[in-house]
Amino acid sequence: MFLPRLIKVTRFVFRFFKTQNQFNDEFIDAYLQPFYKQYNKELKHSALLKIKKYYCLGIPLTCAAYTKIYGRKLSGIEREYATLTGIITPLIDDFTDERTLSNEAIDKLTSSPANYEARTLEEAVVKTILCFLLEKVTSPEGFLYALKQTIQAQHWSQRQMEPGVPQDELRNITLEKGAWSHIFFHYIINEVPTQQTIDTFHLMGGLLQMSNDIFDVYKDFKEGIATYANTCDDYAALEKYYVKECRKFVSQARALPYERPNLEFFITFFVFVMARGIVALRMLYKLQKKLGGGVLPIEKLERKQLICDMEKPVNSIKTAWFTYTIMK
Repeated sequence: MFLPRLIKVTRFVFRFFKTQNQFNDEFIDAYLQPFYKQYNKELKHSALLKIKKYYCLGIPLTCAAYTKIYGRKLSGIEREYATLTGIITPLIDDFTDERTLSNEAIDKLTSSPANYEARTLEEAVVKTILCFLLEKVTSPEGFLYALKQTIQAQHWSQRQMEPGVPQDELRNITLEKGAWSHIFFHYIINEVPTQQTIDTFHLMGGLLQMSNDIFDVYKDFKEGIATYANTCDDYAALEKYYVKECRKFVSQARALPYERPNLEFFITFFVFVMARGIVALRMLYKLQKKLGGGVLPIEKLERKQLICDMEKPVNSIKTAWFTYTIMK
């Protein structure tokens, strides 16, 4: 049963990306044009690239996977909400990363957007979209609470730019940041999660963030960001912890009160993403062992030594195998 389900998940991803790309081509620029006219400027190329290439694909796909546990497809209006969230997410990140807004201003904008006076194009886009979504989502209270927790985790993540942050704190930052962003995304779809679902998504989101950091050890280091992954002195131990937590997610998810076939599709989808992290960890472990152990001297290594090429067929096969071993 596992292989047919994995093939079904793979087909779902490819088909969704095709549809979402078509939607983005028609929607994103048209939505932003009135803002461009009002402010007589456009979003920065780097911001627009992140919006179109990553966030307005990844967030709608994630939301579409969420709807699977409810036994249905992402609706057209949910696709719009998810795409709008994909527009504002990197803009809010940039407020923090580029220090264009203080933490206090970000808190005010995201907690009470209707009362916030936007001064820039980026602030106006975020304000308008948040106000719109708060009028439309099924649970505005849940939406705002999850967004608040996501923003607080983002503020906490500024510690990653400081030297000497303990590994335990870096791990907790990683888990919390990923956890609340995925809970927040759930409130975009036309469902209100139970506390049991929120707890499961909390664990899932943290693991997905950790997987991202495992893949981004080189990128994060070059940007001056310390992560649990790029400061790790024992990737074998990290893999052991990571696999244990992934299996814990599977156990929690299977206990959710939804139909089993829908749950198994949902679990397979996200465990496959998590399993990619194991492939990357194995690569980092071999490199660490080759260099004599300890924290990798990333400043002395080339990018290609730290990048796990998931387009290689062998890595796809390994990912499928690790997905199976976690779920069995």
